[in-house]
Amino acid sequence: MQSRAMSGGGLNQGVSLLTIIVPTFNEGNNPVVLSQAVCEAMKTVSRHDFEILFVDDSTDETPQVLERLSRANPRIRVIHREKERGLGSALVRGFHEARGEWLAVMDGDLQHPPALLPRMLAQADEGMDLIVPSRFIPGGSDGGLFLHRKLVSLVARGLAWLLLPRTRPFSDPTGGFFMLRREVLSGWSFDGGSWKILIEIMVRGNFSRVAEIPYHFRARDLGTSKMTAAAQIDYIRHLLRLRKIGDPDDRPSVSVKRMTP
Repeated sequence: MQSRAMSGGGLNQGVSLLTIIVPTFNEGNNPVVLSQAVCEAMKTVSRHDFEILFVDDSTDETPQVLERLSRANPRIRVIHREKERGLGSALVRGFHEARGEWLAVMDGDLQHPPALLPRMLAQADEGMDLIVPSRFIPGGSDGGLFLHRKLVSLVARGLAWLLLPRTRPFSDPTGGFFMLRREVLSGWSFDGGSWKILIEIMVRGNFSRVAEIPYHFRARDLGTSKMTAAAQIDYIRHLLRLRKIGDPDDRPSVSVKRMTP
C-alpha cells in the first residue's frame, strides 16, 4: 500500500510515511527544540516522509506552544487530551491516530536523540520489523541517569527478563525510544496501563526481525519526569498482567541484530 506523505505544504504519492509519536506533559519549550531537531534529522532521508504527532496531557502553557507549532508546520499534528492522563494511554491514542506505515515513539523531554531517526529508518528499509535504540550495547550509554535511577532501571529490566521470556533477547526492553512497522500492532488491543509500552509490544507484537542501535541517553533539561512511584507500581502490575496473558505459540522466534556504533 502506498501512503500519502507530506512534502512542504502539500501531499505527495508513493513515499512511505513515518509517524513520530511524542507524548507530552508540561514540557515547556521542549516541543519547539524537539520538532526542529526532528526536521533537521529527516532532511537526510529521501525514501520516507514524516509527521510529528504530539499527544498532550499538559496543564501548563504547552498546549499553546504546540498549537503554534502545528499552525507553522503542516507536518505537526496535536491531540490535546482534557480528561485522560497517562503515558501508556497517550501512546495507544497515538497509534490509533497515526497515518504512517512506520511508527516511532520518542519522549518529548529531549532524552532521545532525533539524529538517530535516519539510522533507524535505514534498518526499516533493510526489512526489520522493530528497531530499538539501546543504552546497553557497545556504543550506548545511560549516563543521563543518576545512580538511583540507574538502579531502578536495572531492577525494571531484570523483572521484565525474569517474568516475560519474550523480552530476553533485548538488551534494553524498558526503553521509551523505538520504531516499528504498523503491522507489528495488528491483531490485538493494548492494555496501555503502563508507562513502558515497549514491553507489551515485545510480548504481544507480530514481529521476528529486530535491530538494536546504540544510543546515548541524555539528562532531562525541562519538563516533568514520568518516573513516579505510581508509575513504577503500574509497571509491576503490567508485567504481571502480561505474564498472565502468556506468550502466543504461533509467532516466529525473534532474531536480534545488534548494530555497531
